Amino acid sequence: MKIGLEAIYDKNTKILILGSAPSVKSLELQQYYANKGNQFWKIIAECINTTDPIDYEKRLDLLVQNQIGLWDIYSHFDRIGSSDSNFKQTKLNNFKTLLSVASIKLIIANGDKAYQEIIKSTIFEDYTVIKCLSTSGANNGKAQERKIEWKETLQRLLD
Repeated sequence: MKIGLEAIYDKNTKILILGSAPSVKSLELQQYYANKGNQFWKIIAECINTTDPIDYEKRLDLLVQNQIGLWDIYSHFDRIGSSDSNFKQTKLNNFKTLLSVASIKLIIANGDKAYQEIIKSTIFEDYTVIKCLSTSGANNGKAQERKIEWKETLQRLLD
């Protein structure tokens, strides 16, 4: 099974964004949303009214500075390619430490697969969970709708 990436958060994190699992490219580079077609970093930068710093460490700093955490639902997984429809076997991340340390007020599911797993899990039942359109390149046909949805969702807590 493949192993996902470490969680990005601190005690001040209010918004937790959860995807399903890193793409093939993200695993290769050990960076969240490393696939050039994925619009995650562009969308986040626009939502917080800044430019994408491009440098990965600066991107992570930007998230933490804006009280945004990032992780995936799955810690371990077997999947062919990067599509959420191709999972063969999965294991959920252990969210207990993150949820006990951070001040989470909102969980954003980056796409349907993450959302379905979040609502199935009792550990998230006391949190507000909102599903946003996936930032995946496969979803770029809905770019304008997705941008509006993400901006409205993030602005709830960033303002």
